[in-house]
Amino acid sequence: MDLKTVYVTVGTTKFDALVAAITSEPALKALKTRQCQKLIIQHGNSLPLTEDAVQLIRDSLGLEIEQYKFRPNREDIRDADLIIGHAGAGTCMDILNNNKHGLIVINDQLMDNHQWELARQLASENYLYYSKVADLDENLATLDFNALKPYETQPENLKKFVAAVNELMS
Repeated sequence: MDLKTVYVTVGTTKFDALVAAITSEPALKALKTRQCQKLIIQHGNSLPLTEDAVQLIRDSLGLEIEQYKFRPNREDIRDADLIIGHAGAGTCMDILNNNKHGLIVINDQLMDNHQWELARQLASENYLYYSKVADLDENLATLDFNALKPYETQPENLKKFVAAVNELMS
């Protein structure tokens, strides 16, 4: 499966480890192998790449890099072949409701981390994959995103999702 445009989002959080992992040489090479041409990074409160780093990636791999702190992301989601994001409920719903391939990266630095449970549940139903930060490059290289099934936006599915989130939060 070609991943021409990949959208990475950390939401409103600070998740420097995800930004660093997706822009590491192994992850970028895995994306390039999968025909990625454009990487869009919504870095939120995380540190953005320096202009020198962006230029180095462009020159060495030919990847177009776009990054921003916050903006409406409807177009980015619509245009993406793959969405990589933190395991916030909003990001998960964006992936599911827009029938996108998704890879959720768990921020295991968070206290009382319920992201694992949400990601595991959605992965067990074959709606998306999840990964630890340390495994991101390997998962980008090996996962079969075509094996994921589309999420059906029926009221009972939304009720199941809300119930699962409520259960995790209680």
